[in-house]
Amino acid sequence: MVYFISYNLMNNSTADYFIALSNKLSEENKVVVITSKIRKTNIKLNENITILKWPTKRLTTWKGFRFLYKTIRQYKPDTMISMFSFVNLFLIVGWLLRVNIRVAWIRTLSSQYAQKRYKVCRKSLVYGLSTDIITNSNATKNDVITFFRIPESKITVLPNSVKDYSHSLQKIITSTESLLYVGRLHPSKGVDILLHSFSKLLERFPNLNLVIIGQGNILNDLVKLTESLDISKNVFFLGEKDKESVLKAYKMSYCTVIPSYSEAFGFTVIEAMSTSTCVIGANNTGIKEIIKHEETGLLFETGNSVDLALQLGRIFEDEKFRNKLASNGYQRFLNYFENTYAINRDIKFFKEKSLYDKKV
Repeated sequence: MVYFISYNLMNNSTADYFIALSNKLSEENKVVVITSKIRKTNIKLNENITILKWPTKRLTTWKGFRFLYKTIRQYKPDTMISMFSFVNLFLIVGWLLRVNIRVAWIRTLSSQYAQKRYKVCRKSLVYGLSTDIITNSNATKNDVITFFRIPESKITVLPNSVKDYSHSLQKIITSTESLLYVGRLHPSKGVDILLHSFSKLLERFPNLNLVIIGQGNILNDLVKLTESLDISKNVFFLGEKDKESVLKAYKMSYCTVIPSYSEAFGFTVIEAMSTSTCVIGANNTGIKEIIKHEETGLLFETGNSVDLALQLGRIFEDEKFRNKLASNGYQRFLNYFENTYAINRDIKFFKEKSLYDKKV
C-alpha cells in the first residue's frame, strides 16, 4: 500500500501525532508526506518515508494542482489523507485520478470561519469527492452533516490525541493559587467570561493569579477589561510560548480553564489532562465529550461567568476534590486520548478500509 499524508512538519501536538502515525504506517507501507512547512519537530520521521515540499505558499494554485497530479501519477497512492488547506486539491486531484481511498480529516467547526454561501456550496461538493471523512468529535461530525450535507455513513469519529507528558514534568510543583488559559485571544474563546469570573473569585480568594498564554486580535480589549475590573495586578498576559513552556504552565496551574463558546474538540483539554492537572470547560460541543462533569473535571454553563466562578470556587475550597478530578482526568486521557492508543486505533481503521477496498 502507498499512503499520501498531508500536514505541516512543526513543533506542535498535531505534527507529533501525524508523524507518529506516518512512522507506524511506514512499517508495512510506502508513506509519502506532503508538507508546506518544514520546521524543527519533536519526533523524527522514519528514514524510509518520502518528504515532498509543496511548491507554492498558497496551497490552491494551478502550480500546486500540477505538482499533485504529477506526484500521484508517479507514486500511485492507494490512500490519500488530507486536512486543513490541503483538503480541496487532495480530494479533487485524487478523485480525477481515481485514487481508491480519499480521506478528509476535519478538525475544525464551520462556526470558526466566516462562510459565504458559494464557499459553503463549493466545500460541500469537494467533501462529496471523498470516500471517507474523519472528524475529531461527534460535535464536528454533526456539524459536517448539517452544514455541508454529508451523509453520516461517510463519517468516522477519531478523537485527537497527544503524548503523555506527565513523566517529564514530575519535578514541577503545582501552585495552589494559579489559574491558566491557553489559546487564541479571539471572541469565540470566551476569555472575557473567564476574566469576569476571575474578578468574582478574587473577592473570596484574593491571592489568586490568572496566567493567559496566547495571542490574538482582542488582546488590547482584554487588557482594558482587566483594568476596568481592577484585576490587572493578578492577570498576566504572556503571549505565545513554546510547547515546553506551555506544558510546564499546565503542570504549575491548579486548574486550566477552557471557556470557549464552541470547540470542534478541545486540544487544550487533553493537553492539560496529559500533565495531570485539573480542567474546567464550557459545557458545549467537543469540550463536553472529553470532560465528564464531577468525574474527570468540571463543566460550567457556556457564557455564564457566575457559574464558572462557582465551579472554580469548589476546587479552591476542596483540594482533595480537585486532586481527584485531576487524577481521574489523567486516567481518562490515557484510556482514550493518548497517542499510542490513538495510533493503534487509527491504524486499525485504515487497515480495515484497505481490506474492504480490495474486496470491493
